[in-house]
Amino acid sequence: MAPKRQLWSVEGIPGSGKSITAERLNDDCASRRQAARWWLEELRDHPVVPAALRGAAAEPDFPNRCLEVFRAFLTREDGVLILDGAAMQSTIRFMFANRREVEEIADYFDRWSVLVEPMAPRLVFLDIDDPERHYLDFLIPLRGAEWTDKLVRYVEGTPVARANAWQGIDGLIRFWSAYQDLCREMLSRFPAPVLVFPADPSRDNGLDPAIHEFFGLGPLVSPESVD
Repeated sequence: MAPKRQLWSVEGIPGSGKSITAERLNDDCASRRQAARWWLEELRDHPVVPAALRGAAAEPDFPNRCLEVFRAFLTREDGVLILDGAAMQSTIRFMFANRREVEEIADYFDRWSVLVEPMAPRLVFLDIDDPERHYLDFLIPLRGAEWTDKLVRYVEGTPVARANAWQGIDGLIRFWSAYQDLCREMLSRFPAPVLVFPADPSRDNGLDPAIHEFFGLGPLVSPESVD
């Protein structure tokens, strides 16, 4: 029997398909009448990474505050909890951007891993093999100039980008490539099941069977069968 409370995390760099994958997992649970809930990463009142907490990312106690908020969240919720970006993108990425030492980031992730262990966690990382091609050939043309300029300004304003002189589109690609490498390193420490999935968001063919199987979901149930 599956545990009553489970944490399913979906991670990856921008445009890797985190949110759509999480949404489809939530829909699959609903089709089976399995209690589940998904929170979109960008929500201002996100239960794990609210806007106020993201705004304090440069503060020295940011890692501890993240853990405190996550601990409170876990005491309130039951069922399958589906989060995209909350395990890494909205925590480790901020620490990376603010030039925290790798050892400090690893310590945070180790403590987070212990915190979520009772939730039978599973984490899928949507890995982009070639971030440069991902941005230049797919994501930037898809999202357009306004989105790209906003992301470039964010990257250029981070301490890690200023220290490495990462500017413009090239700096954006270097930032997210280095962040993805850091995530890969952290995932090697995670004691729970991890699926590093070679994502290609330019081909939207629905939820991949490998991800479906990883989260223990059986054959899809047609809408007619649950009426």
